[in-house]
Amino acid sequence: MTDVSPGVPALPDGPALADRSAGAGGPAPADAGGLVLGIDRLTVAYRTADSRRLAIDDVSLSLGRSEILGVVGESGCGKSTLGMTILRLLPPNGRVASGSISLAGYGDLGRLTAEQMRSVRGREIAVIFQDPTTSLNPRLSVGAQLLQVQRAHADGAGATARQLAENAVSKLAEVGLPNPRHAFDRFPHEFSGGMRQRVMIAMALLFEPKMIIADEATSALDVTLEAQILELFLRLRDTHGTAFLFISHDLGVVSQLCDRVAVMYAGRVVEELPGDAVLATPRHPYTQALQAAVPNRRSRGQRLATIGGRVPDVVSSIDACGFAPRCIYAQAVCTASAPELYPEGSARVRCFAYAGSARGLFPASPVTEDWRRRAEQSAVAGSELPTPDPDHPLLQLAGLAVHFGGAKSRFPRGGKPVVRAVDGVSLSLERGRMLGIVGESGSGKTTLGEAVVKLLPATGGTIRFGGRDVTRMSHRETFAFRRRAQMIFQNPYSSLSPRMQVGQQLMEPYEIHRVPGARRRSVEDLLSAVDLPAGVRSAYPSQLSGGQARRVGIARALVLEPDLVVADEPTAGLDASAAASTMNLLTDLRDRMGLTVVLISHNLSLVTTCADEICVMYLGQVVERGDTATVASTPAHPYTKALLALAPDPEHSGRLARRRLLVAGEIPSPDSPPPGCRFHPRCMYAQDVCRQEVPPLVPVAGGDTPGHVAACHFAKELQAGLLAETAAVADAVEPAPS
Repeated sequence: MTDVSPGVPALPDGPALADRSAGAGGPAPADAGGLVLGIDRLTVAYRTADSRRLAIDDVSLSLGRSEILGVVGESGCGKSTLGMTILRLLPPNGRVASGSISLAGYGDLGRLTAEQMRSVRGREIAVIFQDPTTSLNPRLSVGAQLLQVQRAHADGAGATARQLAENAVSKLAEVGLPNPRHAFDRFPHEFSGGMRQRVMIAMALLFEPKMIIADEATSALDVTLEAQILELFLRLRDTHGTAFLFISHDLGVVSQLCDRVAVMYAGRVVEELPGDAVLATPRHPYTQALQAAVPNRRSRGQRLATIGGRVPDVVSSIDACGFAPRCIYAQAVCTASAPELYPEGSARVRCFAYAGSARGLFPASPVTEDWRRRAEQSAVAGSELPTPDPDHPLLQLAGLAVHFGGAKSRFPRGGKPVVRAVDGVSLSLERGRMLGIVGESGSGKTTLGEAVVKLLPATGGTIRFGGRDVTRMSHRETFAFRRRAQMIFQNPYSSLSPRMQVGQQLMEPYEIHRVPGARRRSVEDLLSAVDLPAGVRSAYPSQLSGGQARRVGIARALVLEPDLVVADEPTAGLDASAAASTMNLLTDLRDRMGLTVVLISHNLSLVTTCADEICVMYLGQVVERGDTATVASTPAHPYTKALLALAPDPEHSGRLARRRLLVAGEIPSPDSPPPGCRFHPRCMYAQDVCRQEVPPLVPVAGGDTPGHVAACHFAKELQAGLLAETAAVADAVEPAPS
């Protein structure tokens, strides 16, 4: 790899680098025509010392110019393997057993030499990975890394260093980074998560490739940044004619972005359908089950559908329907032979329910509502919950503040600014209730949750738990408090010891708090409470799936039978079914045990399915709070309205209309909050008073819901639909580079 120093030549004013010279060692690309990528009967297998697993089984797909093809499915269905196979980046134990992959102008990629394939990557096929933090070198500036890529591919053989730098700056401007010339010299840690992802997209665009593989490129982003990145993909597609292979587990995202969607299960494509039909009219039972698990306006207050069992480990091509063991429609024919991809309207479906010869064996056509009805029938009966007592809530916060930094420096002008992560939050929560705290990354949600369970010290204000002031507890009192208040952390793997078996980790809290043996529950009982088999007790965290590790973290939090659980992003990174199962579990525990839950999430649509109350945070402060039904139906703050608008909508018209309700830009730094209303720089309804005066958190006019409060100067007008949008909307749809 070429060594590039962080310093770069001064950038001149002038045209950006436009030429795309052929790289040394690679075949010259030909006219692509309409088809960019063709996958023909591809089969990929992994081998270990004692096993073989079929990751992709006889998959055929095509991708045209300016087309966005989504690939969705649960973890283990072969989505990422498909992307790595196209790039010829399989691990040493992976191999292509049969089939071919053809790129326009290059033919079969499997026939290219390693040197020729190296020139294709980046130049003709670029990739955007899920986590930009691990993809960017922290020791090099962004500009140095963009130059490094261009020099490594030898595309700038006839260009000067200034031209290469100018090309890099033009791409940073194209993806909407503010002040791209300044961004060129900055390091990755100086950018937010959304900006780092934009840098990765700029890197992918350096040579204007024929296609881009986006592997879970938005799953680590909050909903507003996710929406902005999706809009950026659409703009790049329209501007450059770039084809996208968009790999995701989120049906809501692919429905907004993709022209076509291929649904994979156990290595096979089980359905291929238009993007606007994936939420509206899915046909395969597997796609319908995933669709039923996606929270939206119709699922509020209802139990989410889940899929029982797990994706099977396929060792060889099976002569049956791979989904049959988990399907509620399965018939004898499903386990006796393998279905083909049958045409059904604008889709192709691998299900005997759509085969002419076997259609009569099914009593009715599969529909999504059957999965939802099945979920409602599996609801757990609740116990006698404690009677809510608003005069004596379990948890009460008054003016809570958590600040970081602000220490004085020995050097002139070297003092650190105060980061106001949580800045004056007041709320209360009754026993047996679930409070959802929502907002973007950087809004202070996690900091608030950690302060509640005393993992972070409070800078100001009070936290009262069961009538006791948590901030004034002694060490002995804090130790006893830990038994009554537990936290479920966002990353289950980092919160579990990699050296201890699951059973040992579940018993550890008993040892720490010296609980007598007679009062201890068995490992089997604890695992059963979170729907895990007893065999998991001997497994290590690395041997668990993401959903299993999440459930182990929940079980460990419940070992001491706490009164309060703070769940921090409990569904982050999970596929639709696993996320729905986790949310159902928390709801069951609340209903069955009277557990009080603080649910932290950036997905307002998900929270509205199970939370009793909602608290919306922005830049360390509460901007709206109230019961779920009221906040979801009549939001009184523009930020809440924007978050609700980003929820998946099964109607195609709703998907298009949502693009006008995005939130412009990114959340400001908490060390320098804007004056007046902190949301006004991004608000589509901002007026002069918003820039000058801080709106108080007051009851929303109307009187029907006295617990509904909002911090907006125009809450009443917003609810009545009387406010006119400002130019901030245009910025939200297409961020203009500066």
